[in-house]
Amino acid sequence: MYLGIDVGGTHTDGAALAENFEIVRTVKIPTRDVLGSLTEVLNSLLAGSDPGRVRRLAVSSTLGLNAILTGQADPVGVLASGGPGLPVADFGSGPLYEPLAGSQNHLGEILAPPDPAQARAAAARLLAQGARAWAVISKFGPKNPASEEALAQAARSAAPDFPLTQASALSGRLNFPRRLNTAIFNSAVSRLYGRFVSDLSAAARAHGLSCPIRLLTADGGALAPEEALVRPALVLAAGPAAGLLGLWSLAGLEGDVLMVDMGGTSTDLAVMADGRPLTTAEGLDIAGRPTLVRSFLTRSLALGGDLGLVVREGRVEFAGSREGPPLALDPASAGLRPPTFTDALNGLGLTRVGQIEVSRAALARLDPARPPEETAARALDRALELISQAARSFLDQVNRRPVYTLGALRLARPVQPGAAAFLGGPAEALARPVGAALGLRPVVPPQAALANAVGAARARPCPAADLYADTAQGRMTIPALGRTKTIGRDYNLAQAQADLLAALGASLADLPEAGPPQVTEAESFNQLTGRGRADRIFRVRAQARPGFLGSSEEARP
Repeated sequence: MYLGIDVGGTHTDGAALAENFEIVRTVKIPTRDVLGSLTEVLNSLLAGSDPGRVRRLAVSSTLGLNAILTGQADPVGVLASGGPGLPVADFGSGPLYEPLAGSQNHLGEILAPPDPAQARAAAARLLAQGARAWAVISKFGPKNPASEEALAQAARSAAPDFPLTQASALSGRLNFPRRLNTAIFNSAVSRLYGRFVSDLSAAARAHGLSCPIRLLTADGGALAPEEALVRPALVLAAGPAAGLLGLWSLAGLEGDVLMVDMGGTSTDLAVMADGRPLTTAEGLDIAGRPTLVRSFLTRSLALGGDLGLVVREGRVEFAGSREGPPLALDPASAGLRPPTFTDALNGLGLTRVGQIEVSRAALARLDPARPPEETAARALDRALELISQAARSFLDQVNRRPVYTLGALRLARPVQPGAAAFLGGPAEALARPVGAALGLRPVVPPQAALANAVGAARARPCPAADLYADTAQGRMTIPALGRTKTIGRDYNLAQAQADLLAALGASLADLPEAGPPQVTEAESFNQLTGRGRADRIFRVRAQARPGFLGSSEEARP
């Protein structure tokens, strides 16, 4: 069997798939503590089954993304040093961002190293102002990480046990704002995913599972937990990716499709072209901030079934945080907290969750001047307005930037969805009104409420490797695969990519479930060395192509 679990802020879903990927068992429960929820789902999925038959357990989660969207992630203190061009002070603001003296040029040469005393003092200020994690960045750090290493030493001297991310370790690309945001998000969720992996491992052991465990990434891949702990930013948007994989494998849609996946805390939007997911050219946007995280084309907004409703100046609005389950499922809290969006859907007869009369009574208390049905309708209208605005903005952004197929080929036409596919618990309730608001044909695929768990179960493993080459040193190395090679001064970027693809492809021979390897990053830097010689440094990253198990997509571009 293949097991898939999706841990959301409101519900935890599970799916067990047979060897031919037919769904044999599913489960949906309210998310409580992570360990308890994982344990309960595994109890259901494995009931009466031999744990030795499980070939893999794959898990997706929106917990990190929800923590960022709701302001519950760790505050990250940033130490930054600069170089020629715009000062690093222009790229960050607020009390937890410290631009420091120090400079290195575009060749990576250290013009002025960071001052250790100044860096330690800055770290102490950040700690006093509430930092709970560290990110360090230098303007041309990917060419020479020495400045970042000095800043990291200062941060560790202030709080050695805090999560710390060196921006250059996440990506070799030079885009400073995207590297900065990626490093911040990576540290912000590091503790959360550390606890998550610990709970996941404990639940798996308790059920006698000895199979590989994988965490889904934002581009639909599946990473080993140890790699996800080093780069937790990669798994931040795993929930939307799992939904896309589930939609892709369950619905067999053709043409261009917008995905709308509403959970308890957030709504995820994604797009498919010719029935297949597309990836970003630059990186995922998280909370409106661009990153270098390779991802399916997705966007998340803080709108979910468990968000509370408020009335402001006669308008029904959404509260900024999750209030808990609908009052229909928690009658004891009626009168103590506001109704949720699910209560509004109950009031309109679009859903039948829990005690409907409790939802109606809460809506009547929320706005005594109106019938509960009108208050519920106004809540739905506001949700339709927010989803429509986000969807139109999202599609406009998609069509203004280069987008790519999973085969890393650029899509040479605009994306023009003719249908909207709905996932999540409220899928049936929202399909018709949201589809009408967007002017798109609504589609609710089979197992819509559990598509994320199915997508997790079927996600292909995506091992990755990095190549580093320096013609001045005459050496090429692929650390993850233990490969080194002597190179000449005529070594070039094309050779570096070919070497990495060949080495990673050979390593994938023992992992037939993985897709073919593809290059995801490739950078070449000039440098001047002794006697005025011009040499080059190469950094290349490749990974197995994402997709879902049992498909023939690996044969398609």
